[in-house]
Amino acid sequence: MLPAPIIVLAIFRNNRVSTAIFLALYLVLTRATALLGWVKISPWPATNGSALYKSWFAWSENMPFYSALLAALLVYVQALMVNRLVDEFRLMNDRNWLPGLFYVLVTSVLPEFLFISAPLVAATFVPVSLRMVFKSYKITQASALVFDAALWMSVAALFYPPALILLLAAYSGIMVMRSFNLREQLVFFTGAVTPLFLTWLWYFWINRGTEFRSLQFGEIFQLYRFNATFDTLMLLKTALLVLLLFVFVFGINQYFQRKLIQTQKAITTLYWVLFTGGLLVLLRADWHWEHFLLPAAAAGIFLAFSFQGLRSKVMAEILHLVLLAALFFIQIFPVV
Repeated sequence: MLPAPIIVLAIFRNNRVSTAIFLALYLVLTRATALLGWVKISPWPATNGSALYKSWFAWSENMPFYSALLAALLVYVQALMVNRLVDEFRLMNDRNWLPGLFYVLVTSVLPEFLFISAPLVAATFVPVSLRMVFKSYKITQASALVFDAALWMSVAALFYPPALILLLAAYSGIMVMRSFNLREQLVFFTGAVTPLFLTWLWYFWINRGTEFRSLQFGEIFQLYRFNATFDTLMLLKTALLVLLLFVFVFGINQYFQRKLIQTQKAITTLYWVLFTGGLLVLLRADWHWEHFLLPAAAAGIFLAFSFQGLRSKVMAEILHLVLLAALFFIQIFPVV
């Protein structure tokens, strides 16, 4: 039996519905610094998003508590979606709440992640799209699933325009999961265009079509200008994210080991999400840590794989506590 102080992961190694309560408590714990007002950062600017994000979330710039509260609620919903995705397609060896837990951890690891932002809102639709991609495996008629996979990634771009790059991940994922014929590729393109066209049509109807085009497509991708300030906090954040990246890269053999073909294809798709989401950082002129929220679903699932694969549960608990300690240290670093 594990000592009482280090049984956090043990609580989530089951598939009981009641564990969702502990997930909520864990989320409050990891985001307490923002909810209590201890984190002081510049909020995500409403102008650094889409017309839709600006209309719905512009208020958050001047209301940090409610911004943090809304972000926490949104992350909780996203964690439930990610956990359901993993359970539905049996990506883990056994059903448990570790994917949801580590999604919460990944999306709380930096202070910039603790408040509402366009990338955080866009990340809501990534697991929805991935579910459609995974379901298309060995389906004779998958046009509806292909359409929906592209549509939901495009909906993500309605809140954060650069999220369009995730269409590449969805497209590549479908190619991995099935034979992607020309007809289905045309369906995919139609699904990608539909939300953008319908939203533009609405803005055009209310005489804001030019504003929508400007915010949605104006300079959507740029080359990074390498103008970040490399202070101590910047280096700490970078070191933590690079460490997680190394875990995902060097854990690839473990992730694929003794997995069904369908599961291996799903994991390959998750790597596409991780790659394209990370690539986005180099396609934006200014440095924003929030960009890394787009591939958070893949990162949370991979981290769950890594911890589930540890033979010593005591070591897993200790490493988890080390990650939590690093999370809190980076969150409160500006005020210590």
